[in-house]
Amino acid sequence: MSAAWVAASVRVRALAAGRAGEQGALRIASAQTWTEVEDLLSRWSYGVRAAHVSGPEALQRAARETLLWQLRVLAGWVPASGTGILRAAAARFEREDILQHRRELEGGQATSPYELGALETSWGLLRTAASATALTHLLARTAWGEVPDDDDPQLADILTAASLVRYAQVAPAARTWCTRECALAVARLLFVDRVRPGPTLRTRAAPLLGHAWESAPDLPSFVAALPRRVGTMLGGITVPGDLWRAEARLHALMEAEAGAMLRDGTPRPDVVVAGIALLSADAWRVQAALAATGAAGESHGAREVLDVAS
Repeated sequence: MSAAWVAASVRVRALAAGRAGEQGALRIASAQTWTEVEDLLSRWSYGVRAAHVSGPEALQRAARETLLWQLRVLAGWVPASGTGILRAAAARFEREDILQHRRELEGGQATSPYELGALETSWGLLRTAASATALTHLLARTAWGEVPDDDDPQLADILTAASLVRYAQVAPAARTWCTRECALAVARLLFVDRVRPGPTLRTRAAPLLGHAWESAPDLPSFVAALPRRVGTMLGGITVPGDLWRAEARLHALMEAEAGAMLRDGTPRPDVVVAGIALLSADAWRVQAALAATGAAGESHGAREVLDVAS
């Protein structure tokens, strides 16, 4: 293993040591003031980006920006052969930039895009689109692929599937996590929104989910059609209203599995991928804790999500 992978493995362990963790998230959820929340966040990696904002949405954004910053840091440590892993891991942020740009082009409120730096895939081109139609045309020229007009309402899920497939391809150690996330997105579309995935989404999701699920008439049948390790996330969930439990399980499973990989101790790409998973799970849990904090009026639903993810 190259010296660069050894250095990257050391670096990702150091970044992982700055997580809030389960207990930290519970402390955030128990906080009664934003001052207390900000003091807690300052103890972990989130402090720098949370220092000058307040309120749940701004602090959740700070948690996401912290994760992106961590990916950009890691990109400076991996060898050239590992850059694709970090770029694919950051694709979720480019997805958000694309969707936000689309909303702005349709008259929505402007928001600062995530700063992707060297981890951007196509954002430099896509941000030049002056209309929603132009954005769709430009997407077809990029790794995100063509989205036909008939499938345009499913753009968000199509981009999700595309980013997850890309990450699974360059980081095989993350394949199960990507497949679970893709399955959850499709399940929500099918059984919560009651919308049948169009041909573009089915094609984009196929490398992870296959096609057996497409004929599933209900949620239990859908779960049965998934690979076994993916179905674990959805086990016992029979009604769409409980799919939030699957999201919490997804991150809890990813954290446990990635933690075991990181403890393996052998510097290699899989260790970096495991570290990315731990950082991602922690950012998700911190965002859930911010939604549940007493400073936000305490959402019992969000606290229940934290309990399931513990």
